[in-house]
Amino acid sequence: MGNALLIFLKYPAPGRVKSRLAKEVGVEGAARIYEKLVRRTLGIACDVKRKSPQIDITLFYMPKDPLQGLVNKFRGPWKFQEQEGDHLGYRMASALRSAFAQGAGRAVLIGTDLADVEAGDIEEAFKNWGENVVVLGPAADGGFYLVGTDRAIDSPFDFTTWGTNEVFSRTAREFEAAGFRVHLAPRRYDVDQKSDLARLDRNPLFSDSISIIIPTLSETERLSPLLHYLENLLWPGDEIVVVEGGAFDKTALHRKSPALTVIKTIRGRGIQQNVGAMLSRGNILFFLHDDTTPPPQFAYLIRSSCRDKPKVAGCFKLRFRPSNRALDLISGWANLRTSLCKLPYGDQGYFCRKDLFERAGGFGRKYLMEDVEIVRKLRKIGGGARDISIMAEYVYTSPGRYLRNGVLKASLQNHLIFFLSALGCKETELYRRYYGSKVEKLKPGTVSGALTHFPYDFGNEK
Repeated sequence: MGNALLIFLKYPAPGRVKSRLAKEVGVEGAARIYEKLVRRTLGIACDVKRKSPQIDITLFYMPKDPLQGLVNKFRGPWKFQEQEGDHLGYRMASALRSAFAQGAGRAVLIGTDLADVEAGDIEEAFKNWGENVVVLGPAADGGFYLVGTDRAIDSPFDFTTWGTNEVFSRTAREFEAAGFRVHLAPRRYDVDQKSDLARLDRNPLFSDSISIIIPTLSETERLSPLLHYLENLLWPGDEIVVVEGGAFDKTALHRKSPALTVIKTIRGRGIQQNVGAMLSRGNILFFLHDDTTPPPQFAYLIRSSCRDKPKVAGCFKLRFRPSNRALDLISGWANLRTSLCKLPYGDQGYFCRKDLFERAGGFGRKYLMEDVEIVRKLRKIGGGARDISIMAEYVYTSPGRYLRNGVLKASLQNHLIFFLSALGCKETELYRRYYGSKVEKLKPGTVSGALTHFPYDFGNEK
């Protein structure tokens, strides 16, 4: 039998979450803070599942929450289930009953408004078992944030009054009265009032913000599927900066988003990315090609990498979508090369802190090999290749160029450009060999690759 991780959450709509905090920071501010708490908790849940794939995760939402909105906003390796019951105690007991009815051997239930819960808290809760043992995680405000058990339990939750500073002690007494031995998880802190926000300010996961820089030769409207996907996964305060290179008759999107900025500049991927970085607000820059889709938890993964592994830069592993055996070999070699040389290409989605990017002087190349060049410059700032973080997760990119030119020919051409660049060949010559035309004669083109092949479900978004 597998284990079940049960997570209680609400859709982060203003006026419906963190009512006590909202009285001090406003309903909009409280909703933004709560969404960050949820996203951090779900990122930690993914960390737990990465180590223990047999764990099944279920997100329990409130009946009034929009299910499709939750599915779009919180994508991940879990299923959604509606909470059942008139009060919190009944809903928790019902969720545990449901998990065991579906065959779980052990179940851990947690909330989503903790500032400092860690993956180790959940992992230890699954490990601390024995006859008639229950794991209970005390919260500093007198409640509890975690309960772990190997059977359905009703009596300790059979109270209609919750939210007081006696909830933890009352629940522990009820478990002991029912014949259980209570094992305590670490004490953690809720975020319920303005004074609690200092804990968030000290944690880079909450204080950092990400700017996604997308250079494109396509009209932005054509990128709408990718932009919808990214916007749903941003943390509050994150942004997307699309930098169009060339002249287009139309640049406006059919809908507006406060998290999206569209900039026009001259053509050249290095030029476009420099402009996007210069005008960005985030302190972490994530450079993403317009035909590449990052994993749903990219914002948490990037934040965690910048916090836990203070490298000068990082990237994801690469896969093609759609793919075949030959393309799998190409992506496998690309990932091996990146692991050995620590020189990722731009289609792997690389990131770094903005202050380090500025110290490196930004992109020096305008059109080609700007990705390898910036990583080399960043490595000089840090301690060399060991300061490049390679994530275990994958980005999916379009194989359009390989399919048009032939896998072998395109691969050989890529390696030729790489070696010629290493030998000091001029960028204009590299461009001529790669694109078959001179830089100065180029006209605005269209996006490379098809935007129809996304590895993740986009729901019913229009």
